[in-house]
Formats: sequence, structure tokens, C-alpha cells
Amino acid sequence: MTLLKQLLAMIVLLFTMLFIGSFSLSIENTRSYLNNQLRTISQDTATSLGMSLSPHISEHDYVMVERMVSAVSDSGYYRQVLITDVEGKTIINKTQQVNLDDVPDWFINMFKLDTPQGEALIMAGWQQAGMVKVLVNPGYAYMALWTSAIQSFLWFAGMSVLASVLGVIALHYILNPLRKVEAQARAICDREYPIQTKLPWTIELRSVVEAMNRMTNKVRHMFEEQAASIERLRSENYLDSLTNLANRRYFDMQLSHLIKAGEHGAVILLELKNFKEYNRKRGFQAGDELLRNAASFINAICKAQPNQEYFVAHLSGASFAIVISNVDEQEARDLGDRIARSLPRFKERGLVESDEVGHVGIALFSNETYGEVMSATDLALRTAQQAGPNAMYLVVPSKSVASVVNTSTHWGEVLRDALQNNRLSLLMQPVKDAAASILHYEALMRLTDAKGEMIPAMIYTQMANRHGLAMDFDKLMVAEVLSRLVAKRYGDIPIAVNIFPSSVQNNAFVDWLCAELAKNPEAAARLLIEVPEYGVLENIDALREFIKKLAAYGTRVGLDHFGRGFTSFGYLSKLKLDYIKIDGGYVHGIVDNKDNQFLIESVAKVAHGLDIKVYGVSVEDADQWKLLIELHVDGVLGYGVGRPEDI
Repeated sequence: MTLLKQLLAMIVLLFTMLFIGSFSLSIENTRSYLNNQLRTISQDTATSLGMSLSPHISEHDYVMVERMVSAVSDSGYYRQVLITDVEGKTIINKTQQVNLDDVPDWFINMFKLDTPQGEALIMAGWQQAGMVKVLVNPGYAYMALWTSAIQSFLWFAGMSVLASVLGVIALHYILNPLRKVEAQARAICDREYPIQTKLPWTIELRSVVEAMNRMTNKVRHMFEEQAASIERLRSENYLDSLTNLANRRYFDMQLSHLIKAGEHGAVILLELKNFKEYNRKRGFQAGDELLRNAASFINAICKAQPNQEYFVAHLSGASFAIVISNVDEQEARDLGDRIARSLPRFKERGLVESDEVGHVGIALFSNETYGEVMSATDLALRTAQQAGPNAMYLVVPSKSVASVVNTSTHWGEVLRDALQNNRLSLLMQPVKDAAASILHYEALMRLTDAKGEMIPAMIYTQMANRHGLAMDFDKLMVAEVLSRLVAKRYGDIPIAVNIFPSSVQNNAFVDWLCAELAKNPEAAARLLIEVPEYGVLENIDALREFIKKLAAYGTRVGLDHFGRGFTSFGYLSKLKLDYIKIDGGYVHGIVDNKDNQFLIESVAKVAHGLDIKVYGVSVEDADQWKLLIELHVDGVLGYGVGRPEDI
């Protein structure tokens, strides 16, 4: 029972006891008063009537006696008027019926009224001539008592109701700070940190609110300090302090992971010309400013291309690298061209004196080794330097799927045909905990063309975005997974579906998804939606609203590729995520990387404090699995845990 209800019950109980006591006392006082009145009236009337009748009795004028007795009896206030002689014989006996029709029997039985008989002598001179006896009619007294009781009841009941209403209103305002404290506590559980600025005037409640505010501030500061500590660690290891870009160590780690994971993309290398000479002439401070401007310049060009998965790194000196995932040759060439064509702006802004600012070299990667990719990138850069000022050159390594990429203009039709004919199948890869129990499956899409040949994932992911088919693929994927969940094909095990970042911000897709979830509430509660970190944090409000809408159906949302970018971890407290998946770049080689071990363990502590689960991906062997569990990761995913299967 709530405190408000308990206080209200106590108030009602007190008022009830007060009412019963006051009502009983009032009725008893009224009854006592009426009893005294009845006794007095009976005796006074008998005495008065006896004196009035004495002369007429002496003269034996019984006609007048009867008239006088009738006058008294007919008034209705007396039940009986009896006149007897000295021997007790009745001379006159007048009676009236007692009318108690308007008073309930239970009331009469509960509150008895005494009706004593009044007696007086009738004298004839100095001798007794008779006796008069008067018995009062209690009907009027009962009516007066009943009326008084009704009035008292209505008065006390009305005042009790009024007092209760006023008490409820008063308690509402008095206890309002406690409700705010409750809401504040719930908000902290929901990873929010509100502060009550309006303090209650009640001293005890004010103390509670102030203590709660202090605790909220401490919890927020603890989270901010933990997040800042993790960011400092990551920055010290993977961030270039001068340009705020990824450093060479992060570049090597992430590119190695992408290549090992079988992903495809491009490495774009930009090198400013004669940077050592620039430093010698203008000084190191001007050189640092040039590098910072170059970093901002590259970031601005890359951000102009939406829904692109990339990171920028400062390798050394005047060398910068851009690693882009899921792009084809034409897209990589277009980005390289934009960078090369924009280099003359450095002279326009007075940053350099020469028209020849730098050169751009590009190499695609798909099935190559890290060394082969870097060799191809270096070759492309040297070729561009020989081609002339601000030139760009692209190299396609021999192992790349150049023939596939070069026919990308046909993929739009191929993908549309696959959608129309529903040439989709799913592979399920398990996410397991320390005991090797399956926490959920991650659904992986597999598409085939009209000939039944497999469409590589690296093709349909980039081409779906390029041809505006991302939402259509997401709908097809979600619909298929929901149908399997409805059929309980995997029992009660949840299934995670990866969707494109653009779908999160697409109102039409979100409305469709909510409608599908509403049709299948049980399946919706076992559906997990995963979105990649790189594509959704630019519009965190849209992601927050997306999570809120899906939560209404019991559908949980997770974040994939967590930590790939350099966004502040503080956003975790603003999102009610169910889990995050640490980017595979941090898991790759983790057994020998103490920095990444400490980073993942710290992330797990912060996430668990926000009720967010943490999963590690790209786990290749039992040693990595065991180590991640020791670092308090909740589950793992990868070929060392379980391969994707058609089940």
C-alpha cells in the first residue's frame, strides 16, 4: 500500500472514530436533556392542573373539570391525563395515541426515553378531593431526538468528507516531493539524471530531496568520470593528439581486422608535398596548423557522403589515410577525385604558397593481406606523385574482385530482381555466454541471383545503399525473421536483425516496423534490432525515438561496431540500449594486447552500470573467448564460438 493510501486510511479512521464519539455524545446529551424535560413537563402539568381543578372538584362541577382536562389532553403533548377521587376511582381518563411513524424502530430501541408520570393532589379546602396523574406523550421527544441525530450525522459526515477532501489535497501537495523522488530514482535506473530544483518546505522532505539530488549528481559524475577515463585511455592509445584523428596504431589495428574479417573497401592515402620544407620556412607551429586544417578538410569531404562507413587517420608527418568499408571502385575513385580537386583550396586560404599541395593514392582491398594492401596504396601514391600536381591514382590489387566491382552498374537490377522474387535465405550465428548457452542468434542475409549464384555480402550491402534499396532489404529481413519467431522455429531464443542506419531515420520504415510488431506481440518480444554505431550517432535523437517506439512492443535494440568511431561514450547514458557489441578491431589480437583488455573491461563496467549488456565479436578461438568472459563480457560471437548455419 502506498504512503498516500496509508495516510488517507489513517485520516479516515481518525475521522470515523471522532465522528462516532461526537455523534454518540451528542445523541446522549440530547436524550438526557429530553428525559429531564419530559419529567419536568409531566410534573409541572400535573401540579398546575391539580390546582386549577381543585375549586371545580369542590363544587362538583365535573363539566368544567372535563373541559379543562380535554383542553390539556387534546393538545397532543400528553399520552394520558387521569383524574381519580380520594378512593382511587376514575373520574376522567383522557388518552392519546403515541405516533412514532416517522422515527425508525431501531432508533427507538437504541435510544430509550423515560416517560415518568407526574402526580398532584386535588384539594377541597384543606381536604384531599382527588388526584391528577399526567403521562407525557414521547412522540414529539423521539421526533426531536431523531431530527437532532439526523442533523448531527449530516453535519459530522459533511465535515468529515470536507476534511478528507482537504486532507487528500494537502497530502497530494505535501507528498508530491516524494513522488518526484520516486520518479528521480526511476530515471536514474533508466540512465537519466534529473535534479529537483524546487525544494519542499517540509524539513524532513527537504532533507530527502536534497540527499537524492546529491546522490543523482554523484551517480552522474561517476558515469562521466568512468566514460572520460575510458576515452582518455582510448585517446592515449589510438588518437593523434595534434589532429584528433586516429593514429597509425589504430589504423593498423582496424585495417588488419577488416581484411581478416573478409570485408572489402578502399584505402585512400593523402600526402602533402614538401612538408619538411614547409616546417623549415614557416616553423613547426604553422606546420601543426596546416595538419589540423588538413584533418578538418578530409573529415568535411568524407561527411558530405551520407551513410558511409569510414575512419580517418594521421599516419605520420604529412600523411593521412582514409579507410572506407563497403565501397566499389567507382565510389572510391569519386571520393579520391573530390579530395584531389579540393587541394588547391589550401593555397586559396593562404595555407600554402605552391599550387602543388599534395597527391592522392587509392588501393582497393578484398582478399589481400595487410602488406599487399599497403604496398598497393604506396604504389598508387607514388604513381600519383609522378603524374603531376594534385593528382590521384587508383590501384586494384590482383586478388581483388575487380571483375565483380567493375560490373556494379548491373547490380541494381540484380538486387531488385532478388527482392521481387524473394531470393533470400538466412544463416544463424549464435551468441553464447560463458557456459556456452545460446543467448540469441544473429541473422545473416544470403541472397542469390536468377542463376542461383550467391551474391556476395560486400556487393548487396553497398549496392542496396547506392540504389536506395536499403529499406526494402530491411523489410524483407525483418518479415522473414518475424515469421520464424512466430513459428517458434528456434524455441524461445531471440533473433537479432541488422538493419541499415538509414532505416532508423526513415519514418515510413519505422511505422511499418511498429505495425508488424503490433501484429505479433509474442514474437516482437523475442526480436532484437541491431544498428551500427557509425551510421546512427549523427542523429542520436532519431535513434532515441526509434528505441522508445520499439520498447513499447518489447523489442530490444543493440548497437553494433561499438567503439569503431571516436564518439564520446557519454551517449550511452542517453540511450536505453539493451546491449552493445564491441568492434572486432579491439578483439582481434586481444590476448597479447593489454591496452585493449583494459579498455574492454572498463567499457563493460560502465555499460553494466547502465544495465547494458556487452558482447564481443570476431572471436576466433577459445583463448579469446575465455579472456573476454574474464573481462566481464556477457557473451561472444565469432567463428571460434559458432559458424553461421542454415538451421
